[in-house]
Amino acid sequence: MKFDIIIIGGGLAGATAGVELLKKGRKCCIVSEGLSLHHTPMDEYLALGGTLLPGDSVIVGIWEEHRLKAVLTRNLGNTPLEADTFLLCTGKFFSKGLKATMDSIVEPIFGADVEFDPCRDRWYDSDFHAPQPFERFGVKTDAEGRVLIAGAPCENLIAAGEILAGEIDIIKSAKDVCRTLI
Repeated sequence: MKFDIIIIGGGLAGATAGVELLKKGRKCCIVSEGLSLHHTPMDEYLALGGTLLPGDSVIVGIWEEHRLKAVLTRNLGNTPLEADTFLLCTGKFFSKGLKATMDSIVEPIFGADVEFDPCRDRWYDSDFHAPQPFERFGVKTDAEGRVLIAGAPCENLIAAGEILAGEIDIIKSAKDVCRTLI
């Protein structure tokens, strides 16, 4: 199956990006492992004719140099989903976009570089109500939003939403990415 853009993650960032891209005539597919609490953008995405693969997850990417050619999903098996551009909008910890080990934080699909404090004692603030440092951890990108893997930008894998390092406005992040793609 071939699309202009494949969005990995169907939360607020993924659905918002999908709506913006469909409005500009792009053929989009969202691969969404879990449920989204943000039905309004997803309802609009579906009404605009977007393809949704609910309950599915990307398990591996097919690469040519620093370019993602296609992804394989759990439910589609060996049927590749191809696209010119891929958006990584998987969120952080609760949506499994990032996973913590005892000594590091990893992005589990592509092995993207992740910004985090190497000292685990600084991952949290003991004051439960204070901003938590781990909320700022996330995938590293270059100035154009391309995901870094082993320090090199992936030509066509862009990150948006909570998966990004730092303080993020989810909707603004998704719309900014879309403006660069249109």
